[in-house]
Amino acid sequence: MPKKRQNKKIQPNDRILILCEGEKTEPNYFNGLKRDKAISNRLSALRIEIYDSSKNTAKELVEQAKILKKEAIRERNPYEDIWIVIDKDGYTRHPQAFDQANANRINIAFSSISFEFWFLLHYKYTTKVFEKGDDLINFLKNNGYMPDYKKNDNHYTVLKDYTGDAIANAKKVRNYHSVDDAKRMKQKIYKINPYTDVDILVSKLLRI
Repeated sequence: MPKKRQNKKIQPNDRILILCEGEKTEPNYFNGLKRDKAISNRLSALRIEIYDSSKNTAKELVEQAKILKKEAIRERNPYEDIWIVIDKDGYTRHPQAFDQANANRINIAFSSISFEFWFLLHYKYTTKVFEKGDDLINFLKNNGYMPDYKKNDNHYTVLKDYTGDAIANAKKVRNYHSVDDAKRMKQKIYKINPYTDVDILVSKLLRI
């Protein structure tokens, strides 16, 4: 009789490292999630580290992640997962960043055109194309979704009740573009607009 498959248990020292391209919006969102008392029981076994880095381009973040990964292994306290959170707005060297991340088993949570597309999906499913991040922000503000939007705010507290909707909508967007989640890192997702797979990271953090 085959042995029953055992789910991996979360160990107290499991750590997830998140390096963010943005200086405020992305770190504020993930720090808000980390501090959410309503889900603290799901996060109690994890040490989620949002790294304050001056490196803020995709390629630089991958390089920084490689350094931190080696340091953690050397200290015998390795990360369970390493993620960098980036978007496409104004950046052109994504092929190099994705290739290096793949080669070093570093995950990328990518949004096009900007991280705010993940915010928009909390309110609606859409495949609307935005050419610039500012266009997306104006859409959020002018259509009543986030009329008081400011990049420096902690948007997680406003959005958290709609996280399930955002996860479902992000999956629908990938299905619309025929992006297979299992192979997404090997696809040229940085050429797709709109797109996000931030939901995969959020789902992992929430263990859902």
